[in-house]
Amino acid sequence: MKSFLRWAGSKRSVLRHLRAHWPGGDVRYVEPFCGSACLFFDLQPSRAILGDLNEELVGTLRAVKNTPQLVLASLRRFQKGKRFYNKLRSTSPQLLAEAERAARFVYLNRHCFNGIYRTNSKGQFNVPYAPPKKCVAVDERVLLSTSEALAGVLMVHGDFEETLARVQGGDFVYLDPPYCTDKRRIFSEYMPGSFALSDLDRLSGALHRLDKLGATFLISYADSPEARKLLKPWHQRRIRVRRHIAGFGCHRRHAFELLATNKARPRGEVFDDE
Repeated sequence: MKSFLRWAGSKRSVLRHLRAHWPGGDVRYVEPFCGSACLFFDLQPSRAILGDLNEELVGTLRAVKNTPQLVLASLRRFQKGKRFYNKLRSTSPQLLAEAERAARFVYLNRHCFNGIYRTNSKGQFNVPYAPPKKCVAVDERVLLSTSEALAGVLMVHGDFEETLARVQGGDFVYLDPPYCTDKRRIFSEYMPGSFALSDLDRLSGALHRLDKLGATFLISYADSPEARKLLKPWHQRRIRVRRHIAGFGCHRRHAFELLATNKARPRGEVFDDE
């Protein structure tokens, strides 16, 4: 199952590497930087916790889970085109009902440039209009299936440590924080207060606590000196990924990311992109 959201930095192209670490069964899945949650939707675990600092994202997941028909009803009323996009983008989400607010988020996500979520210093979404050439409309069947997939999910709005505070021994935790390096930020600013270099020490401490607790974790991060230092205590592998953030396909490039886990590499796993 694919995520219903477009997302810059999505792990859709490397899902085969990620799912090899999933233990399966009735293990609870936890993701504190969920974004489009493409690994969650690919695995469809029966129990999960999804967290993110993005309040609109978390609110959208809750609305799709609880009232998908109301979200769809709002989406059907929306018009096509740049003029309506700009009008909806300038509408404060705080003025809308929960289902309408979720529909606004989904619509802007589908019609914005490259599925990027970026805000100004006031926290206002400011990505320009530039819908994909294909599959602009939201598939209603996918949204309804998404609602079913989210049935056993607890959604948490907050810092990654707020989500990780709910982890128990035996849980599987996937972490994919926004990538920052000392030289540059890999992607454009997500939102005010989002993950930064200063948070790497907190993230390192969280990984050690997860291991001590008896949870299994898998983390992905752009290959960089910061990542190598952060992930040095754990089992690491480097994989090649294609960046999807450039404006035109010819400018999109391959890069390397590190995957690290506190458990041994899955038997028989082949990293043919290394």
